[in-house]
Amino acid sequence: MAVKKVKRPVLSGEKKQLNEFAMMKPASESHVISSEPSEDITIFPYKIQGNDLLVWDDKRNEYIHVCKAAKIKQITRNIENKDITIELAFWAYDKWEVIEINRGELNKRDLKKLASKGMDIIQDSHATYVLSFLSKQEKEFTPMNVHTGLGWELLNGEMMYKHHHLIGNSRKPVQSTYAGEFNIQPKGSINDYMNLFLKEVKGYAPLEFMFCVGLSALIVGFANRFGIADIDTLLVHLAGRATTGKTTAAMLAVSVAGYPGVNGKGLIQTYNGTKNAMSRLIEGNYGVPIVFDEFSMNQMDAHSLSSFQYELAQNRGRLRLNKESELKQVGTWGTTVISTGENSIIHKLNQNEGLRVRLFEFSGINWTRSAENAERLKEGLIHHYGHVAPMIAKKMIEYGPEKISEMLKGNKEYFKTILPESRLLDRIAGKFSLILTAAEIFEETFGIELCGDKIVEMLVEQEKSSINEREPGPKFYQQIKQFIIQYRKNFKIPNQPVSNYQEIWGRIEVSEDRTLCFILPQIFQRIMQEYNYTDQRTLIDELKKMGVLQHDKDKNQKRKVIFSKDEVQLREKMLGKSGYSDKGDYTYCIVYEENIFKGLLD
Repeated sequence: MAVKKVKRPVLSGEKKQLNEFAMMKPASESHVISSEPSEDITIFPYKIQGNDLLVWDDKRNEYIHVCKAAKIKQITRNIENKDITIELAFWAYDKWEVIEINRGELNKRDLKKLASKGMDIIQDSHATYVLSFLSKQEKEFTPMNVHTGLGWELLNGEMMYKHHHLIGNSRKPVQSTYAGEFNIQPKGSINDYMNLFLKEVKGYAPLEFMFCVGLSALIVGFANRFGIADIDTLLVHLAGRATTGKTTAAMLAVSVAGYPGVNGKGLIQTYNGTKNAMSRLIEGNYGVPIVFDEFSMNQMDAHSLSSFQYELAQNRGRLRLNKESELKQVGTWGTTVISTGENSIIHKLNQNEGLRVRLFEFSGINWTRSAENAERLKEGLIHHYGHVAPMIAKKMIEYGPEKISEMLKGNKEYFKTILPESRLLDRIAGKFSLILTAAEIFEETFGIELCGDKIVEMLVEQEKSSINEREPGPKFYQQIKQFIIQYRKNFKIPNQPVSNYQEIWGRIEVSEDRTLCFILPQIFQRIMQEYNYTDQRTLIDELKKMGVLQHDKDKNQKRKVIFSKDEVQLREKMLGKSGYSDKGDYTYCIVYEENIFKGLLD
């Protein structure tokens, strides 16, 4: 069954013939610049001849040698920040060196610094000649436009998708080539890629799902850039054993936009880095998916990891100062980030509801049909990638913001009718609509019918399994019980002896069918820290709504005599309060409608 449509006809299910994809216009190749400098150059009164810079001498009526050659190979203009970069080639002893400098460094002082790289300008006169020649040669160039950001942007009033080249809809679009950190130049052919998709992906819901997760990056970026909505970056974590095909599925997801490899230029990065370095990898990205692989390599504690996930989701980097103690410009983004690992991220995060609605974790899923399916897919993806996202971008430009917005709203309302009821239903449905909308646009672009019902079913099952995990009150209520049972010797329990050397953390009153747990405030805080909770107010409100928190009037706590007159020293040690209180001390009183120690106490 096709992906569910909202006020649009359902596809008939007929597939394009494979040879139709071969007729689609392939992504254009970038101009490859040789690593060898160009032929000899004459710009009077200078000449580059072989490896030497010559200047015309009127007295001798001939060119004379000045120093070893230095010349400009290329000049680029960054269309985003307007920076001009000059690519210099110079002869250094026995070979040509090529470096990039900012145009502001085209002066005698900065050029002389290149002597350490081998440029032949140790003498002032040499530097003067070289600068003079480069200044004249510079005027012979027309800068080539480049961009370092990815995804959607409004350029000259036109919607553009920044990929290896700019994808637009005008007859004379701005020409620019990607000059950033990632390898997104399309490789192979769209025909071979779609052949691979039809043979190894189509019909298997987990792989189709991850393919659509990758495409959702275009929807997230589009919505943020063109005023549809401020949408958090979509975070998806795949957890499970090493043999379940997680990395292969992640490769498929990012192959829509670029090289799905794990080297430095690939769209698959690792957790082996600081959170600042990792967040900088997605700065300026508004529509290209990226993967952080092997969560086990992560060295962050719960607080740092939670902070990092928040930062990713909220589309903004942290405020930082430069060397002059001035605020640096904050990096922004809006895309889809996929994470993989054998372990759960959710279980290591702070128990914060805000994170649970931003990060969707899938575990226990066989992401590929078989080991052979995974190998064939990986082999094919390494040789064919980067074709789908530009074609989806063209279709989205054709649709425009209004239609994309209608699709998102329609799919959101659809999910609200099938997801389990919860306080966060609206937000969860909005997140899931990004993936379903991506699936729809793919179907309408390529005429290939996906197993939409099964993709939707995966999302619904994910929400069902997450809803109890996400709600902090019921979960914390059970964790308090586990904590008290584990450390019951630290609580006063009627008819149970208390050691003179034991810290007293509270009092437990037990009957056949009820348990009252009076917990000192600092121990309540300890329980929160033990289970990675940070928001005490939310937990208290949840426990009150559940009716399991006894408290005095207009209070969240209840007075209870914990320490006897003989235990004033223990009281002072625990509470920092001297003497005995006949009214008791404030505690958090948690109620269980059962004997939580049944079978444990004599």
